[in-house]
Amino acid sequence: MEVNVRGGRLPKGEEPTNTSGPQRDKERSRTNRVGMENTSRIKVLKKVQVVYYLTRNGLLEHPHYLEVSHLANHPLRLKDVTDRLSILRGKAMPSQYSWSCKRSYRNGYVWNDLTENDIIYPSQGSEYVLKGSELISAAHGQSSLLPYS
Repeated sequence: MEVNVRGGRLPKGEEPTNTSGPQRDKERSRTNRVGMENTSRIKVLKKVQVVYYLTRNGLLEHPHYLEVSHLANHPLRLKDVTDRLSILRGKAMPSQYSWSCKRSYRNGYVWNDLTENDIIYPSQGSEYVLKGSELISAAHGQSSLLPYS
């Protein structure tokens, strides 16, 4: 049986509730408090655009584009990018490269080597540029340590 309440219909088995006065106000204030508590715990995410280059066999490949979400009140870290790359390109992909970010230096730029928890600094304004240099393993017949010249 359907009940017509203010022009609307209720599903079978449900009865209309008539809360008015102090009871209704108490429910509204409780709802507002709960809503305020939840909003104070909400973490705001920020999306940034990252351009990254990969080097394989000593050659620089074409640029790749990626969007990364991270907490708005925290700086972008390499871990944020490698986590996103793991989702998009497979878990092993980021660990096959040594990562560095492009930073402005004097009148040009330099590649700043990074570890997992390092902050990625924008190269210009809010432009994030990374380079992944392929790690050479002994399995390829070459030494993983190259002599300095």
